[in-house]
Amino acid sequence: MQLKMQTSLMLIIGTVVSLIGWMFIYPDSGSMDATAADRAADLMADPDLSKVGMLMGFGGMGAVFVGFLNISRKMASGDGAGAAYANISALLSVALFVLGTLVIGIEWGVAEAGSAATGTALMQISLATETTFTMSCGFLMLLLGIGIILEKSFHIVIGGLSVLAGALFLIGNLSEGLAMGGFIAWLAMMVVAVALGVQTLRSTDN
Repeated sequence: MQLKMQTSLMLIIGTVVSLIGWMFIYPDSGSMDATAADRAADLMADPDLSKVGMLMGFGGMGAVFVGFLNISRKMASGDGAGAAYANISALLSVALFVLGTLVIGIEWGVAEAGSAATGTALMQISLATETTFTMSCGFLMLLLGIGIILEKSFHIVIGGLSVLAGALFLIGNLSEGLAMGGFIAWLAMMVVAVALGVQTLRSTDN
């Protein structure tokens, strides 16, 4: 499989699978005020469904980060105007892939926990990684977007949307009242992933 085709599939299919997993399968009360105990209870109530949601949600996001990694490495290796920014975004893509792999193991443990206390303790660890995740996503999208704009290897609108997503991720960490910005940033990141995947896919025909 050509690298461009792999990158396209990772970005497009990974996004779709992740969205389905998180929004329709992963058990979650959906409340912004849900505590670690509430979230642990949701996962423990239906362990099998929880595991499917985790595999799709985290797995899809992992594929997206591999796609971002491939794009960032390609830009960084070209030594163009956006190479320095893309180089750092590539490192952040790897870090986020590893973080997601770690968190799925923790939440898998929540789903299989033998007591509410154990499940809650593990979920607190999982929730503690959210700041690291959103901050890393913020810098990843911000730097990738700047790299795209400077490199002009993709449509400038994609670069602009990536910068916006990165800024929203970072702003969302400043206050719980701005948490909705993080959700909007996540959706914007998914749009960027699909857009990059489609444009990369089209370039394979040239």
